[in-house]
Amino acid sequence: MAQIPLSSQPSRSRIILFSLVAATIIWLFNELNKDGYTLRVQYPINLTYNDSLYIPITPLPKSVSATLTGNGWMLLRKSLSFTVSPVQYPILNPLATQTLNPAALTAIMHEQVKDVRISNVMLDVNRLDFEERMIKTTVLRVDSAGLQLSPRFVVSSFINLRPTTVTFDGPTSLVSDISDTILVRVPAQKIRGNYDEELPIRYPQSPLLKASTDRVFVSFEVAELFGNIPPASPPPTEEKTTPTPKPKSDGKKSKKK
Repeated sequence: MAQIPLSSQPSRSRIILFSLVAATIIWLFNELNKDGYTLRVQYPINLTYNDSLYIPITPLPKSVSATLTGNGWMLLRKSLSFTVSPVQYPILNPLATQTLNPAALTAIMHEQVKDVRISNVMLDVNRLDFEERMIKTTVLRVDSAGLQLSPRFVVSSFINLRPTTVTFDGPTSLVSDISDTILVRVPAQKIRGNYDEELPIRYPQSPLLKASTDRVFVSFEVAELFGNIPPASPPPTEEKTTPTPKPKSDGKKSKKK
C-alpha cells in the first residue's frame, strides 16, 4: 500500500486549531440566540418638523444614549448604527419646544423599535432653539460714486449687473438685518478701458444663511474725453434793484375854484 508523503499530511496543531475555531463559532452562535443580553448604545434619532416655516439655529441631536435588552443577535444588529432606522421624533410647535422629553422619547422608541426593550434614555443635546424661516430678495447696485477712473475717462454706457438681485434664506434674525439694496464695490483703480469682471457680494456670513448667489458680473464701457473740459459755470446771481423813490408830498391841499 502506498504511503502518503509526510509533507502532505495535516499537522496535529492545525487540526487542533481548526477544532477550536469551529467550537468557538458554535458556542458563539448558541450564546447569541439567547435572550436577556443588555447593551448600551447610541441610537440614531431624527427630529421632524415643518422645515418650510422653521429653521434650527443650534445643532439638533442626531442620537440618544439608551440601554437595550433582548436577543443577542438583535443587539448585535442594533449596535451597528448603519443597519438601524432612526427613531422619528415629531416636533409640532418648534418655537414653543425648547427641550426633548425623555419619557415621551422612550415611549416613541418603544412604538418604533419592536424587537428589544429600551430603558435609561439619555439625551446628548437637551436644548433646542428654532426661529421662523424668512426669504428675502435684495436688489444689487454698483457703487458708482466709488468708481476709480483714470483722469479724462468717464463711464460711457449703462452699468450692467448679472444677476440684478440676490435671494436670502435663513432665520428671521439674520435675514431681516440685510438691507433692501446691496452696493457692489468695484475694487479696480485708474480704470481706462471697458470693464467686465465677476465680483463678490458682501453680506453677513453665517452657516445658517443661504444666498442664491455670492458673486455678480459687472460690466460697463469707458471712454476718453478729448479737448478742453469746460469749467463748471458758476450759479447765476440775482441783480439787486434800487427801488424808485416816491415823490414827497408838501402837505398842502389844492383849493377848489
